[in-house]
Amino acid sequence: MGFDIIMAGCGAISRRWLDYLTTRPDVRIAAIVETNPAPAEAARTKYGLDCPIFGTLDEAISSVKANLVADLTYVTAHRDIVTRALRAGFDVLGEKPMADSEDAVRDILRTVEETGRRYTVMQNRRYIAQVQEIRRLIDSGIMGQSVMTCGEIFVAADMGSIRNQLEFPQLQDNNIHMFDQARYMSHANPVSVWYHSFNPKGSKYTGDAAGVAVFEMDNGSVFSFRGYNGAEGMHTSWDHVWRICCERGTVVWDGFGDVKAQYTDQLGTYVYHDLSIPAPKDPPDQHALALKDMLDACAAGRPALTDCHDNVYSIAMVLASVKSIREKRRVGIEVLDREPYLILH
Repeated sequence: MGFDIIMAGCGAISRRWLDYLTTRPDVRIAAIVETNPAPAEAARTKYGLDCPIFGTLDEAISSVKANLVADLTYVTAHRDIVTRALRAGFDVLGEKPMADSEDAVRDILRTVEETGRRYTVMQNRRYIAQVQEIRRLIDSGIMGQSVMTCGEIFVAADMGSIRNQLEFPQLQDNNIHMFDQARYMSHANPVSVWYHSFNPKGSKYTGDAAGVAVFEMDNGSVFSFRGYNGAEGMHTSWDHVWRICCERGTVVWDGFGDVKAQYTDQLGTYVYHDLSIPAPKDPPDQHALALKDMLDACAAGRPALTDCHDNVYSIAMVLASVKSIREKRRVGIEVLDREPYLILH
């Protein structure tokens, strides 16, 4: 199967997509949709693309032959781009996060159901080699079920980007990566959250750059989060620092190097087996691996690892966290495979 792609949006993230897409002989960029033609012209020149540029998705759909839409717009446009493309008969691959509101999530999932098309959301952190190894280790059963997952991030993020216009920049821009990783590695989905968000003294952000949270998960475990996107010094990895406690052992990863674990064959003996999974010396690009899975899934007619029916749990964690902040309370999370699809209560 060949892919003739209409690329909606040509901002900075589009370079990560084009770096991979232009290496595949089965991919052709059929059109670029961009309200600002300058970055689209630059991308067309840099990657040697022979495609027209349109101001709207509708113009592109009516003018070129294509079979796939890549939504690389900002989150506020995802609902419109994705639903238009689905109703026009296209499968859609798109950047995270899925949407910026409960209503938008419901509208997208409803349109997926009505059209029978597929929508897959980019969550590239799942494809990090160490994240994959942690998932395999948890799934192997040698340590038992996860009981507590702890993740943290302390970085100095770019305050000049659009994220500084958000009310909760850390939560609304970056945290979905960590939330999705926590779900994936611990093999659990959220049922509730309590989130405390704040903007520390000295922060260069306008909105809240820090927060702590506790999620209850559907396997009875807890996921705890803490982070500050404006931290000065002693920065963590952007891929986060992790500790996953299981019934018979613990896995730790610093976000950079080897995965380490200890586990016991018999509780109460305090005798442990040490386990170390070395970091790859030349790791493959996580974005490229994610795109490969997304395209391979389209070709095979199967859901990708980050299909929207899975990814809804990750965006639900973000939206429930915002609700928890505003209402200063624990918020329940319920995801359904039918209307209304997502309930926060």
